[in-house]
Amino acid sequence: MKVRGLPIPVWWMVFWFMSIILAGSAQTATALDFSAERVVKNGESVVTAHVNAKGDRWRFEFSQPQRGAGVIIVRADLGTAWLILSRRRQYVEEPITSDHRLTMSEKMEGEILREFVGDETLNGYPTELFEVTVAGNGQTHQYYRWVTKAQRFPLKTVQSPLLFELPQRLDPADQSAGTQH
Repeated sequence: MKVRGLPIPVWWMVFWFMSIILAGSAQTATALDFSAERVVKNGESVVTAHVNAKGDRWRFEFSQPQRGAGVIIVRADLGTAWLILSRRRQYVEEPITSDHRLTMSEKMEGEILREFVGDETLNGYPTELFEVTVAGNGQTHQYYRWVTKAQRFPLKTVQSPLLFELPQRLDPADQSAGTQH
């Protein structure tokens, strides 16, 4: 993966919805009817889940159990999540937390700045790539976010590892002409 010709290491955090299959006839992302793979990377930790979503309900099926659960069913209409502990044939009910939420909005929580980078095709979907700055807890973070053109659905979000690199949109100055201060 390259942005403006430079590789993006995705070792910080990736929310990646790959191979999105919109269920039924041409549903929009706002209807939340889809099936996808979700990969979340945070440092060395990688969590993969198959996600099915319909309206205000979604189901995560994990390849490796999370908090003991192989499946988590989230019911936003009830404000609850059920963690299914298949090996023990039990479930745990708990309030919905940020771990259970899917990011469906084009805008990120705490977003303070969005800059259009360019158009790109990602997993066969035409997308617009943005550099997004988010503020929270007294800090700012930069992300790259790919949003589908038709549905305005966030297809991929990567925390920018380029925060302490020379900005990519600059051209080298002509040293012989001198620089103005």
